[in-house]
Amino acid sequence: MHNGAKVTSARSQARSMLSERRAELLKRISDNQRDLERALSSLERVDKAAARRDAAIAKATEVFETKKHEAELAAGKCLAQVLARGETPSSIAELVGLDASTVRRLVKLVEHSDTSDTGEKTSPAQTVSSPAPAAAAPH
Repeated sequence: MHNGAKVTSARSQARSMLSERRAELLKRISDNQRDLERALSSLERVDKAAARRDAAIAKATEVFETKKHEAELAAGKCLAQVLARGETPSSIAELVGLDASTVRRLVKLVEHSDTSDTGEKTSPAQTVSSPAPAAAAPH
């Protein structure tokens, strides 16, 4: 009988140890699942922040490009007026510190803008408003 009690005790201990291991394994799996879900949730926030950043960059780029085009068009109109008064792209470039190709590009931007708006090509002098009358020279 003594052996039977030892066998029962050993079986009982083995069952108890297996049960503890199973409980530890289930807890570990549960803890892993919880932490992995938290990690994925955190990474989703990064993805959402990146999407908001990309949208903000795209919007800022669009605003910049619009303002850049408007400014270059305004500069081109002014340069076209100077050209219409007899200056050359090279002389304008020298006066304002640009290269002649930039002066020509800005003037062409005005010409292209007018062509695309009306379908007809107009000279740069026709595309800009008349300059303000010159002040009378002092007597």
